[in-house]
Amino acid sequence: MFPQINVPWDEAHLPLLLTLVRSRVKQVSLQFLAPHNLTPPQFQVLAVLESNPGICHKNLAGALGMDKPTATRILQTLQKKAWILIEPDPTHGRRLRIKLSPEGARVLGQIAEFRHTFREGLEEGMDPAERQQLRELLRRLMLNLDRLEQVSFSSK
Repeated sequence: MFPQINVPWDEAHLPLLLTLVRSRVKQVSLQFLAPHNLTPPQFQVLAVLESNPGICHKNLAGALGMDKPTATRILQTLQKKAWILIEPDPTHGRRLRIKLSPEGARVLGQIAEFRHTFREGLEEGMDPAERQQLRELLRRLMLNLDRLEQVSFSSK
């Protein structure tokens, strides 16, 4: 188990809080996924492929907020495990389409209970309005980050 960190949540700056939440999500996910020989990023890729069969590499990376080289490494690992299929796009000569293999679908089936429990557990104690408000606030944060990415910070 990981040590509990005493964070003054009402005083800590937002980037620290987001880092702590992301880290804990990853730690708790890894605890459940490791017995299935699966990492949290691999799980996220499989989950996107489940709901978007035939997605291309660029769109997959974008859907997960990762760069293409990171997505490539994860896809190579999943392909070696025979959990995904990568096929040429019949409508585009250079594009590849990615989908779950039957074995990849089986792995997702094995962790279906984890997926449900984890999602529900994250939102425990929140009413539907609070859940929606949290999603809206996180969406705004993403829009702000997109805007900040365009800002040039000069060092003087």
